[in-house]
Amino acid sequence: MHNPGNDPATLTCTLISLRVALEETLKALAEKNGNQAGTWLDEVQELSLLRANAHLTDVKERNATTTAISVVEVMFERIRSGLSGAP
Repeated sequence: MHNPGNDPATLTCTLISLRVALEETLKALAEKNGNQAGTWLDEVQELSLLRANAHLTDVKERNATTTAISVVEVMFERIRSGLSGAP
């Protein structure tokens, strides 16, 4: 039986959808915080990365883990740079 979760096209579309959802969630949180980068974004980023690293500790392919975390960091930096008051 074919598992759609193993299909590369399905995985790619899922990742894109999740990236867009995260970016939109961060934008909504930014609006609630006056579109200002600040401690709220620092805390969300720190907790997100801590939890991601914790969930990825069992992954044997360390390069994939490092790349995945880097993508999340870039996403946060893109949001941060688009906000008022960004350093």
